[in-house]
Amino acid sequence: VVDGFHEVFGTLFNQLGFNSILKGKHKDVLRDVILARIAHPASKAATQQILAADFGREIELDRIYCMMDALLEQKEAAQKTVFFATEQCCFGKIDLMLFDVTTLYFESTDDDELRQFGYSKDQKFHTTQVVLALATASNGLPIGYRLFPGNTADVSTLIVAIQEWKKIIPIGEVRIVADRAMMTEKNLQFLEEQKIQYIVAAKLKKQAPNIREQIVNTSKDKSGVVLDQRIGQRRLVVTFCRDRQKKDAYDRDRILQKIDKKIGKGKNAKKLVSNSGYQKYLSCTGDSKLFLDAEKIDQDAVWDGLHGVITNCVDSTKEELLSQYRRLWVIEESFRLHKHTLSLRPIYHFKPERVEAHILICYLAFSLMRHLEFRVALQQEKISMNEMRSALWRVQSSYLREDGTENRYRLPSAMSVTARKLYQAMGIKRTQTAKKM
Repeated sequence: VVDGFHEVFGTLFNQLGFNSILKGKHKDVLRDVILARIAHPASKAATQQILAADFGREIELDRIYCMMDALLEQKEAAQKTVFFATEQCCFGKIDLMLFDVTTLYFESTDDDELRQFGYSKDQKFHTTQVVLALATASNGLPIGYRLFPGNTADVSTLIVAIQEWKKIIPIGEVRIVADRAMMTEKNLQFLEEQKIQYIVAAKLKKQAPNIREQIVNTSKDKSGVVLDQRIGQRRLVVTFCRDRQKKDAYDRDRILQKIDKKIGKGKNAKKLVSNSGYQKYLSCTGDSKLFLDAEKIDQDAVWDGLHGVITNCVDSTKEELLSQYRRLWVIEESFRLHKHTLSLRPIYHFKPERVEAHILICYLAFSLMRHLEFRVALQQEKISMNEMRSALWRVQSSYLREDGTENRYRLPSAMSVTARKLYQAMGIKRTQTAKKM
């Protein structure tokens, strides 16, 4: 029987207060399902089999579904519990909120109020999807999440998510960091009205003509800040990076090669014109023939290597602003943990309420993973989640029954160095000697 996940993550489950989200019989089922999701992500039916075969915990499938229904009713309580656990690790004050969204597609074309067709970040436009918004602190600990119908535009998620979170969790003075998809005048005005500081990636090509002229005419002799400009009550900070310049040029060359091949074949002209990524490089002759426009290509090349952020933090240093913006890699890593480590999809549910409950289970599992990573790194050294899972899978016990006497014994397995570090970080002592039961 595998002991490691229940002893380490089970202890953390209780310490963070997750054992108070549900009461009675549902509490243990929630813990077992979340820990199984961390150990071996699978469908709920497969999870039931894994719990029985590897963890010695027999749970009827109907009990898992009943727990999911009960959990959805406590969604706000669960979000509060996660937020307060993060707040405690941030010494009572969360000063930076990293925000981003992703899409989760279904292996289906059936739609409802939640599953809708929309712009897929996975290029799965022929299937329905949902949109997931996520916010974390700068250290990766979760702050909140919000699920949207699949046809929701990225720019529409920020205001709704913040308004909802502020109803259930006491978000105080916090600085929001987001990518270019959130950069709309409506979003910025909302944040300013709410007196919330923000750092958002700027759309440089859509700035005022005089600002665009300053940007493209700045010296690009070396990497660094090339413009720090006040625009009313806001501030635009633009940087140039030679490595980014090389990548931008490489990416454009790949696109141009694709366009050139399609033009050469004399087909897919309609698709070329409708593709916004291709349009900026194309022009059309009088007889409706498409060709690559060298002037447009040169105009695009002057922006290579440039990146900017727009902010209302006028008193912060440019170094601080850029450092905080670069923390967005944390939220990107968080989505990878959701999608790959926890296998957030495929989603084997179809009813909207079951889909929401599944997302919440994964969110709680993600929270436990992040908190264990945080504790281990704080006390010892950073250990990847894959290393943790591998080590905990090998923390096992063998249960023996003696013929004749029917005496039962428990024989614990040996522990790896990594497993010992995890137990030490959680303050757990595990006996290493055989014991009569």
